[in-house]
Amino acid sequence: MANKSRKLPRQSRSRATVDALLQATTHILLNGGPEALTTNHVAEVAGVSIGSLYQYFPNKASLIAALIGQHVDHEVETLSKVFQNWQGPAGEPLIRMAINAFIQIHLDDLELTKLLHEQVSYLECREALRQATKHFEGLFVTLLNAHFEGQVASNLVATKAFVVTNAIDSLVQLTLVENTPLLSEPVFLDELVNMVMQAFRHNTD
Repeated sequence: MANKSRKLPRQSRSRATVDALLQATTHILLNGGPEALTTNHVAEVAGVSIGSLYQYFPNKASLIAALIGQHVDHEVETLSKVFQNWQGPAGEPLIRMAINAFIQIHLDDLELTKLLHEQVSYLECREALRQATKHFEGLFVTLLNAHFEGQVASNLVATKAFVVTNAIDSLVQLTLVENTPLLSEPVFLDELVNMVMQAFRHNTD
């Protein structure tokens, strides 16, 4: 998802420069940690001038936000395909598949994902992650509306979607940073699925 605070690359040469800068940022984060990340260091590793870097990234936070944006885009694309390709009712198997895919995205590039999520104190980084959560809220609203078939008020459906998507996102992020091995435990997936399935129940059932 686009970072609105920076110039977007339009030509292939510009895109190559941005790619080089983001690859350099990733390299520095993985090998030296956030404390080693400076705009000068990124420009040096990428082999571009600091002036070229500042055309696209005004500060360190914007570089990290751009990497988080790539991570978010991957999340949205992967989970959207899970929902779009699903055949059948929106029940427990679909929810389990979606949550498992969400967890796996974080595990696939674990060290970088951990580093990025530890940087969400930056406002731009929080905004990038928030865009993804809002997208997933919309997916859950669609699922819940189909499930309840108009028998539940729209504001309650929206609330249910808000609660479950933000709960999953927050729990996965917290576990990623504080208890990483738990992400791979089946019981963790089971508990998330059980929590989400509560949203498909209503006291008029």
